[in-house]
Amino acid sequence: MYLPKHARVVTIGDGDLSFSRALLAHIPAEQLLATTYDDEHVLRDKYAINALDDLKKAGVATLHGIDITSGNSLAELQAFEADIVIFNHPLVPTQKSYSQYQKERDKSANLMNRNLLYHFLKHSFETILSISGLRLCYITTKSVKPYSHWHIETSLCHQQPFRYLGQEPFEVSLFKNYLVRNVDRDKCVKHEASDIYVYSDQADHSIQPRLTKFKYTADNHCPLCRKGPFENESDWALHCNTRIHKAQQQYSDAWFRHLSSL
Repeated sequence: MYLPKHARVVTIGDGDLSFSRALLAHIPAEQLLATTYDDEHVLRDKYAINALDDLKKAGVATLHGIDITSGNSLAELQAFEADIVIFNHPLVPTQKSYSQYQKERDKSANLMNRNLLYHFLKHSFETILSISGLRLCYITTKSVKPYSHWHIETSLCHQQPFRYLGQEPFEVSLFKNYLVRNVDRDKCVKHEASDIYVYSDQADHSIQPRLTKFKYTADNHCPLCRKGPFENESDWALHCNTRIHKAQQQYSDAWFRHLSSL
């Protein structure tokens, strides 16, 4: 994760704050602002072990009750003048069981998580990031479904000035004592391969040489299913008729209908 020593960093929705605490190995405390969606009472009640007191002892500024989908709660973040805004392993809480969520029988889960990340990027670039800073947003998420079905490489920048620059592997070993926590109960989530997806509104950003570009937007590829190249139109037609592609197309169509209503 590209974290220059001079960078001012904001973390969004850091459930138990263990990721923000781990960042202190990479940036000074005065250059970090950690935020949670829960208020302080809910955070302490939900996570018996949390990093809030460690951050306070280190002198890290913390804000609670921050809803990244609502511009009204972001005024205090604007004054920080961030260079980088990070959303690590985001997920909208669900009342369904985890097995149900994995199967995505409720298609609204896909839409809600895209909406969360779209507003994270939109509000970060409009409000949180300094005009004269690095202008970077990071989304770290797992590389497996249902997360891969959010199509965050191609679907979050529609008609916006920011764009997806590329990705790099998330090396969890560099973030000591970081726990990926369940968003609505005191449980840890298994560490699996994850990537950092990088966005900026600067056309030629200095971070680009370290990133891997998304290759499936090239000709004869399917960006929704991450498949290709297809040898001919017949192969493409066969792919479009598969159950998997039809499901991914439904997710995409629903998302762009939602965007048009915003």
